Amino acid sequence: MNVRKSRKKNLSIGELVLLGMAAVISAVGGIMHVYASNKEIDVARKIDAVQKEIDELYAGVSMTNVKIDRNLDRYLMKEDLLARGSALRETEPGQLEVVKPGATGDGADGGIAVVGSGASEIMAQ
Repeated sequence: MNVRKSRKKNLSIGELVLLGMAAVISAVGGIMHVYASNKEIDVARKIDAVQKEIDELYAGVSMTNVKIDRNLDRYLMKEDLLARGSALRETEPGQLEVVKPGATGDGADGGIAVVGSGASEIMAQ
């Protein structure tokens, strides 16, 4: 028994091979971990860039809607037409006559509205 205790323990070839394989596996695992972490960071950056682009597009859509609303504002349109000297004029509700209700020629619901003195000529057709 004392012989075993006093004898120096040396690593055998099999133990050295297993130790080397464990070191290689640990190194490859570390490299794969770093690679996966870098890919995760890259994906997060791309997601942030796309989110920023989406936000910019939403802002652009909002601005376009504001411009459309400004162009469709009846009072601003009236002032613009007057400033341009347009021949278009405002119509009173009494000037509109419904001709053939429900028949617009394409089968859609609704009616055809005629403005002014020519309404009776169109109704005669």
